[in-house]
Amino acid sequence: MKLVTLSDNSVSLNRDLLGEHGFSIYLEINNFKLLFDTGQTFTAAHNAEVLKIDLEGIPVALSHGHYDHTGGLKNVLQKTGPTRVYGHPSLFSNKYSRRDDLRYIGIPHSRSELEEMGAQFHLSREPMEIFPHVILSGEIPRNSEFEGANQNLLVQNERGKLEVDPLLDDQSLILNLKEGLFVILGCAHSGMINSLEHAKRTTGKERIIGVVGGTHLGFGGEDRLSKTIQSLKEYDLEILGASHCTGLKAASILAKEFGDRFIFNNVGTVIEL
Repeated sequence: MKLVTLSDNSVSLNRDLLGEHGFSIYLEINNFKLLFDTGQTFTAAHNAEVLKIDLEGIPVALSHGHYDHTGGLKNVLQKTGPTRVYGHPSLFSNKYSRRDDLRYIGIPHSRSELEEMGAQFHLSREPMEIFPHVILSGEIPRNSEFEGANQNLLVQNERGKLEVDPLLDDQSLILNLKEGLFVILGCAHSGMINSLEHAKRTTGKERIIGVVGGTHLGFGGEDRLSKTIQSLKEYDLEILGASHCTGLKAASILAKEFGDRFIFNNVGTVIEL
């Protein structure tokens, strides 16, 4: 298995790579290739070219419908050509943020224009095995007492009114390896622990060997971060790679708590198992 981060807020030491507020990661497993999320703009496609990763024909899975994970889809499709795009039926919902002022944060492209470029959408609320041992999680139950909804993230309902977005489209990618589970998070709006527990229930496996991606711990407050760390230590992870919405402060605390098992998972980071 090989993972290469193509879009993230930070960049490793390579002057030709570009960073942005977004996330995208490239996966190779048993001769299968997949792109999970596409970043905000053109950086995923650009960085793939710099790193000599050929995206032609590679399918795409989308963690959720926010612009920083889907905005680069047009640029990616220019590289892939016609290809399958996996996600949730709420992917194209009208999504907004009210942190500073009200602004649109949903996918910046219409479904029709993406389909004209060759996107073949496969949308499901249930877990989808995209390839043997590669599972898009489907909807993740919110069972954790400390991982609640973000009140500043909104969605337009069927009546045209704005309400708190339950972000049912938030999904993770589950790699069901012989040694255990490796989970890739997009933004973990469902909660990092909820996502990991769902991966265990979906596969029937208890062992989680690694987690990488956006954790959203940069937005959850100190209490949530503390309780998440306490829960993470129960998994005895071999790899914990923080990206994107983790934020530098939370990532630094995770680095201190998990030592050499922790990775600042930035653009250009390569993980091989």
